[in-house]
Amino acid sequence: MKSYILTIIVGLFIQYINAFPQNQLPSNAIIVAKDGSGKFNSVQAAVNSLSNSANSERVIYIKNGTYNEQVTIQKDFVTLIGENKDKVIITNNLNNAKTGSSSECATVKAKCNNFKAFDITFENTAPFPGNNAQAPAFYSYGNKHYIENCNFLSYQDTLLSYHGTQYFKNCFIRGLTDFIWGFGRAAFENCNLHVVSKGGKNTGYLTANGNEDGNFREGGFLITNSKVTTDGANFYLGRLWKKNCYVIFDKTEFPGDKIVKEGWLTFTGNDNYKNTSKVGEYQCKGNNYNMNGRVPWSTKFDSAPSVASFLGGDLSFATSTVYKGSGSSSNTTNNNPAPAQNNTPAQNNTPAQNNTPAQNNTPAQNNTPAQNNPAPAQNNAPVTNNPAPAPAPNTNNGNNNGFNWNSWGNFNWNNWGNNNNNNIWGNNNWWNNWANNNKAPTNNAANNNWNNWGGNWGGFWKRNNKSSEKKEIKKEEKPVEVTKESIKKDTKKIDKVKRECLPLHAQCGGNDYKGSTCCMQGICTVINEWYSICI
Repeated sequence: MKSYILTIIVGLFIQYINAFPQNQLPSNAIIVAKDGSGKFNSVQAAVNSLSNSANSERVIYIKNGTYNEQVTIQKDFVTLIGENKDKVIITNNLNNAKTGSSSECATVKAKCNNFKAFDITFENTAPFPGNNAQAPAFYSYGNKHYIENCNFLSYQDTLLSYHGTQYFKNCFIRGLTDFIWGFGRAAFENCNLHVVSKGGKNTGYLTANGNEDGNFREGGFLITNSKVTTDGANFYLGRLWKKNCYVIFDKTEFPGDKIVKEGWLTFTGNDNYKNTSKVGEYQCKGNNYNMNGRVPWSTKFDSAPSVASFLGGDLSFATSTVYKGSGSSSNTTNNNPAPAQNNTPAQNNTPAQNNTPAQNNTPAQNNTPAQNNPAPAQNNAPVTNNPAPAPAPNTNNGNNNGFNWNSWGNFNWNNWGNNNNNNIWGNNNWWNNWANNNKAPTNNAANNNWNNWGGNWGGFWKRNNKSSEKKEIKKEEKPVEVTKESIKKDTKKIDKVKRECLPLHAQCGGNDYKGSTCCMQGICTVINEWYSICI
């Protein structure tokens, strides 16, 4: 019995350890901070400081803040990492009317190869509707782009995949008109496409693909295991922009009563494209979803490609990265994992669902693609200080019956606890505060308060296995009232929780936080400004 209890205790402890990010910034990462605490106070200045050539990642870490600038990246192997997806905002208000180009007005332009971005909001606040209102938040031109856990906010032409191969994972993309568009080949996995009405316009168009390859290998969009939401606007799945438009919605969830039943339409004068394009759906779902009434030239696909095969078979550019986001596997099948229970941090963050869009902006109709865009930077000489790889994850897989306590005791806990400079998730002195283990463990586990720790977990186990009558009382408790003033950093709790496990929601009092979600079940409880849970 004691052995069984010990196994449970060890398993819970290992799960707790694994819930924390394994990320550590490389020693040569460039820090950007609006408050002057970094090396630069603008993203463009940090990009400009990089050498023109490289053959491995150069990391720019961006602290929380709103960066009002247009950023152009024409250097390969650049990785942008934000401190917090909803608090690192790169924003601008340029549009086609101001620049004469529906691509060059993008807030961030990544014209390079091997570009990566994590945990950032890209925003274009140009007014909408209006003439020449195309206003991309992000412009991707190059091969092997990987973007994870980011927000893209605009109204028309929000995200431009101009050329090359791109992989977007766990992202939130908001717009109304053609808000995913371009000639490129891009896969969107576990993403939330949010249709927002604006300026009296209440019919949206999710995509405008410009593939011109008759073999359907060079361009096209795959939207897989994703979700489409709306603030009430109806929408088409897309418009045929070029001769061989290629779009697949695969296992994606829709609000079925908001899809215009025809599903697809052409631009004026492009009627012939319906005979040469390939657009449609495969195993999609949702409330009132069906394919009745679709235009006869759309396709009900018999199968859909995987992300890997769609992008050419090699996803090493996404999996071999200095920063490990919420997951880089293309085999995810559960789009909406249950929220964490019993205060255990959730394992796989998904992008916020049903976000309330910002209210003060807006787009226009027939966008013209930018011409004569410069080719991406090419690979040249390597940089001298390549970032160190991310630490190896725990490989024990929870099988702790024969766990080597002596080896664990030899781990340098002091270094882990004091890693204050380069660790992405902040000051990590949580070990000293947790389970009364105020000294680094020795080889003799019995001398390290493990008995007390086990007793504490025993109490936890007992408390969380009460009778059903006790659980019913829990369900009837009133939600915790949280005000803006009460959402402050709690340094004690910050040490104990997984940062950004689940985002804040207006219903929890976080009115100033974008890209948040409510509890699908339970009561939303705010732990601090980084973390909330559904219990």
